[in-house]
Amino acid sequence: MKPIYRVFLALLLSVSALHAQQTGIIGHVTDAQGAVIADATVEVRQVGGTIINTKTNADGIYQVPSLTAGDYVVTVRAPNFTTVQVKTSMLIGQTPTVDVVLPIGSTTESVIVRAEDMAVDTTSSTVAGNITPDDVRNLPINGRNYMQLATLVPGVRVNAIVNDTPLGGANSGKFQINLDGLQVTQNTADASFGQPRFSPDAISQFQIITNRFDATVGRSAGVAVNVQSKTGSNDIHGSGFGYFRNDAFNAADPVVHVVTPLSDQQYGGTFGGPIRREKLWYFGSYEGEHQSSGITSSPLLPGSAGNLVFPQILTVNEYLGRVDYQASGKDRIYGRVNGFNFKNDKTFSSGTADPSSAYYATRGNYTILGDWNRVIHTNLINEVHGGYSHFQWENLPLYTSQAITFGAVTVGAPYNYPQIFNQNVQHYRDDVYYLIGKHSLKFGAEFIHSSNTGLFQQNLNGTASGCAAIAAKTVNGVSYTAAQVAADLFPNGTTDVSSWNYTNSTTNPTHTSINSLCALGTFTQGSGNFNISLPRSQIGFWAQDDYRVLSRLTLNLGIRYDNDLGIFDTGMKLNNGLLTPQNNDNHQFAPRVGFVYDVAGSGKTVVRGGAGMFFADVAANQTIDSQIFNGVTSLQQSITGSTANPLNLQSPFANPTATPRQAVQPLGPYVSTPYALQVSAGVQRELPFRTIITADYVHTRVYHDWIRLNSNLLQNPANPQFNLNPSGKYVAGTTVSCPTGGVMPDTTPGAFNVCAQAFTNVNQFFTPNESGAIYDALQMGLRHSLQHGFTSGLAYTYSRLKDSSESPFYYPNKPFVNGIHDEWANGQDDQRHTLTATGDFAWRFGLSLSGLFHYGSGNAFPTTVNTTQPTGYAPSYNRTFALNTTPIAPGATCPAAPCVTVYNNPANNYLDTATGYYLTKRDALYGRNIYRMDTRLQESHQINDRFRAIVAVEAFNLFNHSNYGNYNGIVTLPTYGTPAATTSAATGIPVEWRPRSLQFLARFEF
Repeated sequence: MKPIYRVFLALLLSVSALHAQQTGIIGHVTDAQGAVIADATVEVRQVGGTIINTKTNADGIYQVPSLTAGDYVVTVRAPNFTTVQVKTSMLIGQTPTVDVVLPIGSTTESVIVRAEDMAVDTTSSTVAGNITPDDVRNLPINGRNYMQLATLVPGVRVNAIVNDTPLGGANSGKFQINLDGLQVTQNTADASFGQPRFSPDAISQFQIITNRFDATVGRSAGVAVNVQSKTGSNDIHGSGFGYFRNDAFNAADPVVHVVTPLSDQQYGGTFGGPIRREKLWYFGSYEGEHQSSGITSSPLLPGSAGNLVFPQILTVNEYLGRVDYQASGKDRIYGRVNGFNFKNDKTFSSGTADPSSAYYATRGNYTILGDWNRVIHTNLINEVHGGYSHFQWENLPLYTSQAITFGAVTVGAPYNYPQIFNQNVQHYRDDVYYLIGKHSLKFGAEFIHSSNTGLFQQNLNGTASGCAAIAAKTVNGVSYTAAQVAADLFPNGTTDVSSWNYTNSTTNPTHTSINSLCALGTFTQGSGNFNISLPRSQIGFWAQDDYRVLSRLTLNLGIRYDNDLGIFDTGMKLNNGLLTPQNNDNHQFAPRVGFVYDVAGSGKTVVRGGAGMFFADVAANQTIDSQIFNGVTSLQQSITGSTANPLNLQSPFANPTATPRQAVQPLGPYVSTPYALQVSAGVQRELPFRTIITADYVHTRVYHDWIRLNSNLLQNPANPQFNLNPSGKYVAGTTVSCPTGGVMPDTTPGAFNVCAQAFTNVNQFFTPNESGAIYDALQMGLRHSLQHGFTSGLAYTYSRLKDSSESPFYYPNKPFVNGIHDEWANGQDDQRHTLTATGDFAWRFGLSLSGLFHYGSGNAFPTTVNTTQPTGYAPSYNRTFALNTTPIAPGATCPAAPCVTVYNNPANNYLDTATGYYLTKRDALYGRNIYRMDTRLQESHQINDRFRAIVAVEAFNLFNHSNYGNYNGIVTLPTYGTPAATTSAATGIPVEWRPRSLQFLARFEF
């Protein structure tokens, strides 16, 4: 008991990050009559690598956990029995069962060698898919982003991988990624803002868990991604490569009918081998990219040239180094350092943005990891992780200016730039693996200290909204076109900020100035402290029992506890009356249960299923906003102009027309951590010809998801017909509105007061129970392993997703808690059918052909409006389009004014009788079907037995199908449903949408 005591003491003192779901080997050793053989010696040797020794327990069971996925030889010895060797291969996240029957004989007899294909996992009920080393090595990868291969996994239903996440837009807290057992997720903002990148030549394989991971994995309400880096071996291996593209081989964009300029070079290499054979190995990789391209913008200013293409330079550097050390027969140690940096000298926040909104974007990351695996006893293993990671991203405007909105057109730098965010994370973790009888136990604890720092200067240069649209004017009987008016406002173009015409003192004084167009608008100016400082300490504890109840039945039983101390900033006390969280969410207990049943006992057919709870990881973004934009730390003051006293945008508060007020967005007082209930049931079957088929029904229900509500209500949420009297209390039959808006505290018990002069909008983050998501799917996969030079795979998902929140920054159309019920609709990530098929065939003479085909039935897109919104309704994704007005079909005659022509399907429109406003359903626009065929034709030349030279050509979107990633979703415009251009190489426009392109590559391997 003394060694166990020491291990559990270390467990309580240890701390770290998300660990990959266990990869290891477990087995049962018997004689020819089925009797168990206790105390048999088991040696597990990685081909070209480490050796681990253990013994069977009294039940004849052995276990070797926490292995690097790859090829292994299991050797079992016992007195008076013939030694048996079993060759096996395993993928990351798998725990194959290698049962061994020892024939009676002498240990000096010939060793029996038997190869086994461990394709069906008989120990885990997790629903997951693996990207194998052959997939990473042989399939075409557009842009060399390894995560694009995620579509090979059933349940990954996106058409394009945006910023290295296998999920769609609603991914906050539903995604985690780890490399070699260390969590590396960027969690300052939403996951879609970018993740650490790894060269495909630096990783050997990865796994995506789409439903029900075990208790060793946490902080995700959706999926987990486990990535494994390459390691050195007893032989020296390496490579050098170059991938090249040019616009001369690209097709034109189907919308703007232009070929975007492009010159792209990706280059690098790997090198690995032994420092001391059988003891110490090393591996290193580097990949760089230099891309000269064009970014397409469609300025909306009158008279501007359409579809402008601006030059853009993008550079990327990725590196990884790893050392593995077999210190002794009981100790294995490895260390790794990796990183990347990304720079884009010019990009836009939108494909239809004005050139003045261009900004400079950078991303950077580095990580250091250490791991020590110690065999304390044949049945007891301890593993300690420790690491540090840094993630940085910046968005810096190229032109320092105010952001001014004229109607639907915005000119100037993005209002919320510059952005400088840093995430520094220390990770410590301890895992204990204990085999007792038929129980394979795992216990663990972890500690993560995160420090989020940076600068977020929102509205620092001022933002004007509600300015009149730039249109034709008549001055003193002289007519001026809209283009002439725009030229007068910006005589040297919008990017020459110093020439902007704020007043009539420049150019022609009879023309329109910026201030005159903004006379009725609102100006917002930010000031104060915009520094970010958010320390977080996350703790986690778990226990997992994989209990082999019967020889054919294994139960997966687990419970996990997590707590994020500091994420809600409970120490914040505001002196303006706004309430913020006073407690953390301390109730994150997550039980999980599953089963795996080997139907025939042959390991070829299993039935699996189970259920569990999974808590999300809360991004720092919401707390950062609450920390800065709370009306105390910084001010976001605004004033509204009038025709008598127009705004002076260059010094808006010199002579304000009204007392400045401000909009704030703190956390609500009772927020909690979102969580998901995940349920699955399925079957996995090994077919002839080295083929595996899987089919799983999965269900995920997310509760308490994030949403923003405007606490500055002008209606009674209990009864919209009740309005406010001057005292701020609800009185039936009284019609009154707050004269200046805002909220303030009231000492009267039970009162709900909303009238004050302090604020315009109080957009607080909440996690109501009504906010969430429901996902149901049939996930099917087919995998054919190498046979006669051919491998193939197929992943099909039939699914439906409904939700009531798009992201933590989503506003419901009706900003009342009881109105969230009306938000339930098909989510933006809803796509009914997704199919990905792959094939790789090796011909004679070193020729090979591989391909990847992807089909998506078209996902949903947001529907919005461009008409005036009712008072108190939310400004974002607001689908209200008419008050007491019957919408008419396009082209129909209006029977009586006012009328609204709505261009979407009338079935998506309905009258909300409580308010008298017509609404259109959320995400009512579905995109067109996606078809994409990527191929690689390759020729390999073997030079001696040591070297190999490869040349290849890859074609992406071979048949040049017109695929679109964005549409006009404004239901009151005749351009509703029309697609947007997809040629830009800008951040956020994935390569999967683009027209046909070719890539040439050359590799040298040894």
